[in-house]
Amino acid sequence: MSARGALFQGLELLRPANLQSLAKLFIGLQRAQLRLAAGQMKDVTLGRCLEDLPEFSGDAKIVFLSALCLLSSMTVPDLLAAPAEFFLRKLKTHHDVISPKAVYSVRCVRDGTRRYVNALAARYRRQIRFDARIKTVERGAKGVFVLMENGAKERFDAVVLACNPDQALALLAAPTPLEKELLGAWRYNEGPVVVHRDHGSFPPRALIEAYTFLYTLRDGRLETSVNGALWHEPQASKDCDYISAQYPNYPIRKDLIDLETRLRTPAFDFKSVATIPRLPELNRQGPAFFCGSYFGFGLHEDAVTSALAVAARLGCATGPRAA
Repeated sequence: MSARGALFQGLELLRPANLQSLAKLFIGLQRAQLRLAAGQMKDVTLGRCLEDLPEFSGDAKIVFLSALCLLSSMTVPDLLAAPAEFFLRKLKTHHDVISPKAVYSVRCVRDGTRRYVNALAARYRRQIRFDARIKTVERGAKGVFVLMENGAKERFDAVVLACNPDQALALLAAPTPLEKELLGAWRYNEGPVVVHRDHGSFPPRALIEAYTFLYTLRDGRLETSVNGALWHEPQASKDCDYISAQYPNYPIRKDLIDLETRLRTPAFDFKSVATIPRLPELNRQGPAFFCGSYFGFGLHEDAVTSALAVAARLGCATGPRAA
């Protein structure tokens, strides 16, 4: 919550019930981290973890799961079946997400991802092609051949597949057993995303934060939607009224919908998460190399870090040492 939102609510935030829920949330998270450190979260689902910690109940549980939906783009049922260890480690690494520090420590990058993408691409902008329509990647004794849908073929010394693991696997003409094992463990969900201007289900505009969660709780089943208020973005105009809703669970007027699409996001389940420590094995020999956010916690930082590791493997002067 922003300072402005807190000011708008006034004394409402200081109600004993609200303070108690926040206290339960932070105490529950601390206890979960202690169990993680003691090695008690191995093979435990997130749902079981929450059941074993009474602090995660009521509003505290809803806030906790809503935040994880934002961080993972997963639904609540999928989260509850996911490995607790993975998400607790994620929160331990990014410790200012579910924390009072989020009020002042989380900042948007001006101009968004466009700024660092442009910086990374500046040196070879004229060589970038957006319409190559790659069909297959073949490896051989004379290098790597990239085959296009129009029949064209180009040879390279090495290739970097900076895409989703299932897409990378589908591009490889003859994947190795290791590539099949590690890349094939990942599955993706295609969740609905709606960009709209219907504020009918939301609180007053001053209370609509950068992310607002609307939830339903029926017969013990929790569902939540992640709603991004785009006017909080630095490059947005002050009169912007767009909301981007992922997994919308509320009625939206058709005449106020500007875009309907589907967002493809990874499922962090026991099978896929188990591959993460081993993914660097894919880049030990080449000439095909792999990188992406799936090399870590699924965030932008993980994608960039894995790309730097590939750059180091290819002999670039900068970047961390390859695993």
